[in-house]
Amino acid sequence: MSAPAPSSTDEPHPPHAQTVARRSVYWFLVAFLVALSIFALRNIAEKADGLSNAAAIRDWTRTSTTISLVIHELQKERGMSSGFIASSSRNFAETLGFQRLSTDQSLAVLNEKLLPREATPPVVERLREKLAALPKLRDNVSELKLSREFIVERYTDLIDDLFELQLATFGQDIEAAVLRQQMAFVSLMQAKEMAGQERALLAAMLSDKNFSAGRMAAYHRIKAVEDARVSNFLRLAHPAATHTFQDILTQPDAARADRIRLNIIAASLREANGNTESDYPLPKAEEWFSVSSSKIDALKRLEDELGLAVNLSAHQLENRASHELMINGLLALLSFVLAAVLLNQIQRGRRVAEHRLSLADAVYQNSVESILITDAELKIIDINPAFSLVTGYERNEILGKHPRLLKSGRHGTDFYERMWHHLKASGSWKGEVWNRRKNGEIYPALLSIVAVRNHEKQITNYTGMIFDLSQHQKVEALLEQLRTFDALTGLPNREFWLSALDQAIAGGQRNQGCFAVLELDLDRFKIINDSMGHTAGDAILIDTAERIKNTLRKQDLVTRPGGNRFSILLNEITSPQDVATICEKLLAAFVEPFELDGVILHVTASLGAAIFPSDGHDTKTLMMAAESALYSAKADGRNLYKYYAREMNELGAQLLKLERMLRLALDHDEFSVVYQPQISAGDERLVGVEALLRWNNPELGQVSPVQFIPVAEETGLIVAIGEWVMRVACQQALAWHKELGFEVPVAVNLSARQFRRSDLLATVAQILDETGLPSHLLELEITEGLLMSDPLGAIEIMRGLHAMGVRTALDDFGTGYSSLAYLKAFPLDRLKIDRAFVRDLPDNASDRAISNTVIALGLNLDMEVLAEGVETEAQRDFLAESGCQVFQGYFYGKPMSAGELSQRIGRGEFRPPIAVDRDNALSACGK
Repeated sequence: MSAPAPSSTDEPHPPHAQTVARRSVYWFLVAFLVALSIFALRNIAEKADGLSNAAAIRDWTRTSTTISLVIHELQKERGMSSGFIASSSRNFAETLGFQRLSTDQSLAVLNEKLLPREATPPVVERLREKLAALPKLRDNVSELKLSREFIVERYTDLIDDLFELQLATFGQDIEAAVLRQQMAFVSLMQAKEMAGQERALLAAMLSDKNFSAGRMAAYHRIKAVEDARVSNFLRLAHPAATHTFQDILTQPDAARADRIRLNIIAASLREANGNTESDYPLPKAEEWFSVSSSKIDALKRLEDELGLAVNLSAHQLENRASHELMINGLLALLSFVLAAVLLNQIQRGRRVAEHRLSLADAVYQNSVESILITDAELKIIDINPAFSLVTGYERNEILGKHPRLLKSGRHGTDFYERMWHHLKASGSWKGEVWNRRKNGEIYPALLSIVAVRNHEKQITNYTGMIFDLSQHQKVEALLEQLRTFDALTGLPNREFWLSALDQAIAGGQRNQGCFAVLELDLDRFKIINDSMGHTAGDAILIDTAERIKNTLRKQDLVTRPGGNRFSILLNEITSPQDVATICEKLLAAFVEPFELDGVILHVTASLGAAIFPSDGHDTKTLMMAAESALYSAKADGRNLYKYYAREMNELGAQLLKLERMLRLALDHDEFSVVYQPQISAGDERLVGVEALLRWNNPELGQVSPVQFIPVAEETGLIVAIGEWVMRVACQQALAWHKELGFEVPVAVNLSARQFRRSDLLATVAQILDETGLPSHLLELEITEGLLMSDPLGAIEIMRGLHAMGVRTALDDFGTGYSSLAYLKAFPLDRLKIDRAFVRDLPDNASDRAISNTVIALGLNLDMEVLAEGVETEAQRDFLAESGCQVFQGYFYGKPMSAGELSQRIGRGEFRPPIAVDRDNALSACGK
């Protein structure tokens, strides 16, 4: 199409010649200003380099000061270490420790100022490694594990690396005067290093009196190198610095050092000639170290002065360079401003268009979405970087190709026909598709296609934007996993479990199938958490999860709803025997002990099983049934599995009722205490009583302790009840003391919860104080299982009770598992033989052997032995002949009230112990 003719209202254009002339002047001015700017920039660059060099020299000086201090301290530590090893730790033992502290302080400064920097020379990495090995090197010195030569070499290597680090930061293009100062500074440091090596070598010679030819050769080499470096220093240094150096050489200690060197050389010659006698005794290594250190310290002071001089020169250079840089910068800025104003007039129009193109290109190149552009024939003519990242195709591989190479094969022909029909009708299409990457991976994507038309409404291009949905879906899957899986064990959590159980029920109802629900609980897991910490408990739970997964079938599911509980779904169950087989395998998985940091733990599990549909048709009922079965398994002794039975619900209701009544019993004064006498075997006198709890409920009548004690223990009510029993028993013992005129010790059982409480000792002390009972009249009985659950803690508690004067007895001995190694460590006063071993005496051979063993064990451990459950004369006679000292049982009397016991004592049925005066007895009670 031709362009339209201009209208009569258009302004005339200026002549072509004028336009050309104006543009020529315009560009001439721009060229002049550009040339001026380039000249100014060159000056700026030169001055900036000068400023950078001056700053580098200043930084180098500061760095060198720090490095110099570290080298100085390492040199002293090297010398002391050399003498320490050579003298087999006789010399420098104390001063070496202080020197190491000084070295560490200087290293701390080095680490803070230099080593943390980024982009440091390679030597820094070596230096870091050697500094990290310094503590080990020091240990080898202290333990005399390595030779002196090896230790000195390691220190020297470390110092050499520090010198290399110093040279690595030297800088470039330095003015000659400043460079001369720097070289003089480095030469002096190197000369001082050789003096330090001399100090270490001669300290070793004087320590071990070894003046071998090899050592003397090393000495002469060190002196030769030192002289060469001193010559370099004197050649480069300022006259004032050389004068100071000459003063150092004339110090009194310098003459003493020369004499020591001569004496060492003479001693070496004598040793070479086989003559060990000398008219000139050699000094101690410490004296040499002090004399030589005087010179080295003076060199260090001169070194510091040189460093200050270099720093001053660098500061002056920096000020001069900064001033010149500022002037040239102002000139360059002026040139740039003028050039910019002119160029801005030329480029203004162009910038607008370029900005739009640049903006579009930036969006195109940096878009997180894949973009491809095709021509009207659907040949790809361009892609953005995101397209290559998502699909794997590089630009040169894809240009000119048809987009069909991205097809996944998951969409049929009708899908693409609908897509293109909509695209042609509306000019765009958007939807989700499956694409294929170059590596063959199929991924979900959101595709948007737009048809681009020219001014004639003809399609010239297609643009496609592809958003990869795979990562989005992975994130959604991860969030779903975090929501429905246990973070500790990796097992599904309670939410997942409930959903899976609902699905199993729906499937079972639909297919008339059976499945089982198992509830698995670790036995006594709280003891592990309380005694070993939650970290150990977590490790047990993780191992438990693995054992369960390895035991179950592929079609089964294990979850962890929380705590130490695991819920298991057994699919495709054909008979209860299938459930039994799996339960037995699960219990067997816990036979192997758990090992935590070398500690062997035996952990068992209890299982409750419920079967769909016989035990329930919904999630809540099945879970309650399995839980009831689990509680039944625990009540029957743990480490077993139980099927659900409907009677369990009735039992659970009874236990809940019992718990409610138990909570009211103490307030309603329904408890009472009875006492069973304990009789001495020798003279059959009353030596004490055991306090036993009884509960008489108005509705239930007399409730057996076997029924309510476990409930009280599980609910925690046993703590308050136990304290009440102890207080009542102590009050009664004190009343007998006053009434009868002799002491009647009383024994009280401690529950598991009482024994594990941190305030047990304070509670016992408070009850004794409130009742006024002398502490030796109270005995606390502790079961075997309580002691062995935490032996070390039990020992501490019993020691506290003994310190108060309270006696302790081991109850039901032999019914659990005891370690004899711990048993002898327990501060026990009495050992009680359980009635289970007394019942069949004297006829049962096993019980005879056990009783004899327990009695012998108690006597050998200096414990009084008491036999429970003595009901016959034959039992008493056998136990007495075996050495048992105290009896308790129906043969002497059933548990009775305090009043009945007082009456029977009054009737002479129980012989009192040796009588004491009533007034004295009351005085002993503090009344």
